[in-house]
Amino acid sequence: MKVKLEELPKETLVEIINMFAGNALTIDGLWFTCVEEKFGLEEAIRIDTEAWRRYGSIEARRIKKTLAIDGDDLGALAKALNFQVWSRAMGIEYEIPETAGDKVIFNVTDCRPQKARIRSNRGEFACKPVGIALFEEFAREINPRFKLKCLLCPPDKHPDNLWCSWEFTLD
Repeated sequence: MKVKLEELPKETLVEIINMFAGNALTIDGLWFTCVEEKFGLEEAIRIDTEAWRRYGSIEARRIKKTLAIDGDDLGALAKALNFQVWSRAMGIEYEIPETAGDKVIFNVTDCRPQKARIRSNRGEFACKPVGIALFEEFAREINPRFKLKCLLCPPDKHPDNLWCSWEFTLD
């Protein structure tokens, strides 16, 4: 029996979206852990960075198409950032406190993958190069004139309620 998504209630569809996002985050984490165990942390970060770099533009393109985001301004970028699969994953909390003026700020305020690494005594993951790769390509797909500045991201020191912070401006 094939289930037709269009026949499911809205509440169930929201639960399914969150489950899919959580599953995507889980497979990414498991994949990274396996690569890290086999080849070491440095090589795992190198491979992960390249994978997320390639993924960034693909995801942005799909979000733009699915949501019919026609613009290429900061508002279009802020809207698209809300629909990244990893930011929708359960256990990831984010905010976009600034979208007016000449910049968009994107903050991750709670990060389940980082907390899981800490609980397993593996320490924080220095995810800055991965974040830069992802966000640069994601923003570039919306508008090639976007510039990214990492305000903070592990291995940077950060407060407990802010794991990473990214600033986007239009050049």
